[in-house]
Formats: sequence, C-alpha cells, structure tokens
Amino acid sequence: MNFAWLPICLSLWLLKSQSFAGAEPVNPQCNNYCVELLNPLMGHLQQLQQLSDSNAELKDTANTREMAIKDLQSQLTVAERELDSKEDVLAAQADKIKYQSEVLQLKEDTINKLTKKLSEAKVKFDVAGRQLSSNDAKIKDLTKQLSIQVEQIKDQRKLVAKVNTLTEKENKLESRLASALSQIKVQEDVVDKKDALIKKQNADITTIKKEINGLSYKLKSVSEELNEVTDDLLKSNGTDRCPSGGLGGIYKVKPRGLKHFAVPCNATGWMTIQRRFNGSVDFARSWQEYKNGFGNINGEFFLGLEKIHQMTAAVPHELYIKIGMFYGSTSYIHYDNFQIGSESEAYALKSLGASEGPAGDSLSYNLNDKFSTYDRDNDKARGNCAVDHAGGWWYKACCISTLNGKYYSDGIKKDGPQGIQWGTWQNYNYNVSLTASEMMIRPKKV
Repeated sequence: MNFAWLPICLSLWLLKSQSFAGAEPVNPQCNNYCVELLNPLMGHLQQLQQLSDSNAELKDTANTREMAIKDLQSQLTVAERELDSKEDVLAAQADKIKYQSEVLQLKEDTINKLTKKLSEAKVKFDVAGRQLSSNDAKIKDLTKQLSIQVEQIKDQRKLVAKVNTLTEKENKLESRLASALSQIKVQEDVVDKKDALIKKQNADITTIKKEINGLSYKLKSVSEELNEVTDDLLKSNGTDRCPSGGLGGIYKVKPRGLKHFAVPCNATGWMTIQRRFNGSVDFARSWQEYKNGFGNINGEFFLGLEKIHQMTAAVPHELYIKIGMFYGSTSYIHYDNFQIGSESEAYALKSLGASEGPAGDSLSYNLNDKFSTYDRDNDKARGNCAVDHAGGWWYKACCISTLNGKYYSDGIKKDGPQGIQWGTWQNYNYNVSLTASEMMIRPKKV
C-alpha cells in the first residue's frame, strides 16, 4: 500500500499547530473566555499529535516491512497468508488514519471559525470599551449638570422662601395701605376745605400784591425823585471826603473831577477803598475793572484806581491798613503821605511817606512800581506777577506784600496762586495767607 500522503498530512498539521502557537496574545480581558473556548481544542490537538506519532511509527513499520518483503520475497509464497492478514490490518489502520484525518480537518475548520469569532469578539470588545469610555465621560458630564441643577433647586428654594416673606410683607403693607387710604380720604376732605380757603386767601393775596406793586412803583418814583434831589444837593453842596465825627456808614462823596459815588466811612473820617474778609469776591480782575472798581461796598470790594488817584492827587492823604489772620490775630500800619499816579503813569505808587504800626512796612518795597493786572503786565518779573498772585497790585518782581491775592479761607496757601500777604507781619512765611484786610484813606491834616 502507498503511504506517501501521510507526511503531507503531518506537515499540514504541524503548520497549523505552529501558526496557532505563534499567534499574538489576545487581550487579557478575554483570557478566561479564550481558555474555556480553547481547552477542548487543545485536547483535540494533543490527540492529533498522538495520531501523528502513531503515523510516524506506522511509516517506519511500513518501511521495515517493505525491506523485509524485498528480503523475504523468496519467501513470498509462504508468507502470503500472513501478508494478506497484515494488509487487512494495514487497510483497517489506513481507514482509521483517514477517519482521523477527516476529524482533524473538521477540528481545524472549527479552530479557524473560532479564531474568526474570537477576532470579531475582540473588535466588538474594543468597540464596547470605547463606548464604555464615552459613557463614563457622559456620566461625569451628567453628574456635573445634576450638581448644578441641585444648586439651582437650592437657590430656587431660597427664592421661594424670600418670595413667601415678601408676600407676607406685601399683605401687611396692603393692609396698612388700605388703612392709610382710609385716613387719606379723611385728610383729602380736610385738604379740600383748606384748598377752598387757600384759594380765597390767594385771591386776597393777589389783590394785596397788586396794591403793593402799585405802592412799590410809587415808592420807586419817590426814590428816584429823592436821588435826583440828593444828587442836586451833592452837586451844589457835595463833600469830597467822609464826614469826621459823625456816624459810620455808607456816604456819597463828590471829589473834584469825579461824579458822586457811595463809599463806606467810619466815625473818624476814614474812607475804605479796599476790603476783604470772606472770599466772596474774586480779585483776579482786569485792568478796566481795577480802574473803575468792583465788588459790593457793603461787603468785599475795591473802590477803583481812578477814584483813588483823583482824591490823592488833589489833596495829600494818609493810608491806614488793617490786616488779620485766620486764628483772630490783627495788626495795622499807617502811612502819612499816600499818593498814586494817573492811568498814563499806570497808577504807580508815587508816595507813602513815613510809616508807623506793629504790622511793619511791607509796602515801601514797591514804591514807584506800576500797578499790574493779568491783562496789563507792568511788573519787572519774567512772568506775570498778577497771574501768580491772582490779583492786581503794585508789583516789582514780585512783592513782599499784596492784599489782593487769592483768598484762602483757612489761612493756608495751597498749590496754586499766592495768597494775601504782608511779609513783615507774618515773618515772610508765604505759606500763611491773611484772611482779612482793609485799606482806608483820609485827607492829611495840615
């Protein structure tokens, strides 16, 4: 019999065995499943191995017998019965081998199918793993959203509690409002009665106002007539100075070369030409304003350079200056021959005479200096002293005194323009700003 097919079958079996043994390990997660699945197959493989070993032995036996047949060919006749018997055995074994080969093939097919299913299962397992990871992320996101919703629910509960509280308050307020409306109704009745009374009173007031307006018009006419009479009297019998020995107050004077004007006078005949005490008037004024005068003669004011010039040029005058500090301290200085020039001379400080007083002489430094304002710079400084001090004065470059500087109500100079100064009295400390000043003149006694 021909056994040439046996090595081929065994080779195929070995190749299958090696291919299976050399396969890459599968995912550890499916080890248990794979072991349960492959245990029967491994048993079959062991059986196949045993069959293979048996086939090898049969092959060796066949070769030996072929050699024996060749050697014993001479004895062929004698051994035919034995040979026939052995051929029957070999035929039976061949049938058995064929059957086992078919079984082996069937098992190989089964292994291939299982391997394919295993690959498919691995793919499904990987897909399931990815889905599981995705589901984990979704679960985390949903958990976070759930936490947010829980906090929102807590906030809503707090809001509900607040709403309930507000509702209770609203109910109480509505109750109080109803009570108040009832009281208002009563008050409205009272108000209506009072309105009627007020309307009647308003009508009476309107009538009275008309009468007052008529009287005011008549009074104004009388005042104008009185002023005209007074002006006529001043023109005919006017005085050029404040009365001495009389009562202090506002008087009208008529110096030579000027129209009559009102001016503050004291009981000793001093005429106030400049006064500051509360900062109500801004002294950063133009040349024209300093020429004509500005302010309120009942409060802070400057009489006017032209008036001062006309009076001091016609008759020798004295100058008396009173100054004060924030904490209440006061002082004074007296000059016995005060005179300023004309506008063509820029109202220069022409004369002061002798000085006397505890405040010290801080004005002689500016003797013969011209008057300067922010729009008429007559000083000798590079800049404009009137701008630096926020007021007009007789500046050199600039001065040790100025009574027209910026007013600081607390007596302390801040950043910005210089304040009201009298250097000799404040020890030349220009961080101190005076809070009161008054300049007065009167004709010099001969």
